[in-house]
Amino acid sequence: GGAREVVLTKPEAHVPFGLSLRSDPPARFGSSPDEAASASSHGALQVEYVEPGSLAAAAGLRAGEVILALNGAPAVRGAVTSAQEMRAALQVTMLVAPPPKRAPPPPPTTARRRPR
Repeated sequence: GGAREVVLTKPEAHVPFGLSLRSDPPARFGSSPDEAASASSHGALQVEYVEPGSLAAAAGLRAGEVILALNGAPAVRGAVTSAQEMRAALQVTMLVAPPPKRAPPPPPTTARRRPR
């Protein structure tokens, strides 16, 4: 699937959203937000951890997903500011994309293939 919109709403300011983010290496200068978004993981904010039972978990956020936009602004530049603003906000709207595709891990060597 493609990107989807996720809205997180806190009952009170001190309640955490229950997720931690990490910023991948910043986007190259001169790249447009569109280019940056299409690069998916380059310079984007990525969900590093979602606390079980948190607001983020209830909204369906999963670790590894990429946040393309926060409150309508590309989450590519100023990622730290975005994360700080996010902590202070009562409501955050995010455009979230699935994790970037990576090569599947090699099968474990201990696994025996069952005869068909």
